[in-house]
Amino acid sequence: MNEPLTAEQAAEELGYTLNHLYRLLRGGKIQARRFGQAYLIDRQEVERIKALQGPKGRLPRAPKQRKG
Repeated sequence: MNEPLTAEQAAEELGYTLNHLYRLLRGGKIQARRFGQAYLIDRQEVERIKALQGPKGRLPRAPKQRKG
């Protein structure tokens, strides 16, 4: 089944603290639906983040924009 995960469940599965996950959610690096103060994160999104994680669970930095 493809039920969405709570922030707590997603943080545990990704190896992040809950505060770090919230920081990623607020920064737009992880997509989720928000219901009041609760976030629900699709399992596909968790799997996408797992595939991007590098050493120690870090996400790659976004490429810098060149001014031109």
